[in-house]
Order: sequence, then structure tokens, then C-alpha cells
Amino acid sequence: MPEEISLLLQNGADSIVREWTNKVATDRRVSSDAHLTYLQLVDHVPQILEDVRRALLHEPETIHPAMAQQHGRLRWKQGYELKEVVRELMLLRTTLMEFIEQYRGALQHKKADHLMQAYRRLNGFMDEELYRTIEAYLESAEQVTV
Repeated sequence: MPEEISLLLQNGADSIVREWTNKVATDRRVSSDAHLTYLQLVDHVPQILEDVRRALLHEPETIHPAMAQQHGRLRWKQGYELKEVVRELMLLRTTLMEFIEQYRGALQHKKADHLMQAYRRLNGFMDEELYRTIEAYLESAEQVTV
């Protein structure tokens, strides 16, 4: 099941990114994106999606933790508030879960325990992504105040 979901995410990456950008653009809790270009908004999201796919396949050695750190530093430089950075990643998690649910019927292995295993891996990855992004954001802010 995680393999099927990984492939599903690979095939739907462009749709996921578009849906996520729409969610961010219409979310009133994220306003710092208003001055960004589409490419600046998207930032490292395609790499994050690739890392999610790899986490689903249980290939942690291929995951790029530096991407989360770069994302956190970049958002700080772009003038984001920390709560906006967190909200963006929350919206990405929501978008991923909704995408999987939308295409769940097309998956061959539909057992709940297989799906739960994939969701656990996805959530574990996103939790770590949040942590590393916040950590880098705060470190960037501290460097300016020192």
C-alpha cells in the first residue's frame, strides 16, 4: 500500500502543488505569500513531495533534511511569520491526505491497516519536516538579534 500511494503521489505531484498553492492563496491566516511569485511560493514543495514519497517507501537515507532547513530560512527571509510557515506545512499535509482519499478507490490494496501504515509514515515525515523548518526559521531569526 505505501508503494501504491507513493506512485499515486508521484503521478499527481503537479496537481498536489497546484491545489496546495490555491489553499495557501485563499487562506486568510497566510498573508506573506501575497508578494511572492508562483515559483517563490512553491519553493521546495516539489522536493518535499519527493521526500514524502521516499518516506512512504521507507527509504529514509534518501530524504533531504536540508530542504526543510532551507525552506525555513527562506521563509524567514521572505518576511513570513512563524505561524504562517507552520500553516503552509499544515495545508500541505491536508492537501496530501485529501489527494490520497480522493484516489483511494483506485488503489488495489484497500485494507485499513495498509492505509494506516502509509498515513503513519506520511504524518511522521510531515512532523519531522515541521520541526526542522521551525528550527531553521528560529535559528535565522536568532542570528539577526545576536
